[in-house]
Amino acid sequence: MDEVLAKVYITKSDGSKEKFDFEKVRESLKNAGADEELTEEVIKRIENRIHDEITTEELRMMITTVLRRLNREVAQKYIQNHS
Repeated sequence: MDEVLAKVYITKSDGSKEKFDFEKVRESLKNAGADEELTEEVIKRIENRIHDEITTEELRMMITTVLRRLNREVAQKYIQNHS
């Protein structure tokens, strides 16, 4: 999966593109209060749904949906951090 994701680009809200990086997802989850176990569980649940040119909005919605199922408190903080 890592070799596939190495070729995946994310489309940002301004239309620019950059390589997808799970480290940015990890940092964002950490900033919302997720511990390592929750962070890795979220990543595990979304990694197969990441595709080339996924938008930041699609990614945020995907992460939010998973977080709401796993930890509503962290989900709320994540939403606040991205609004």
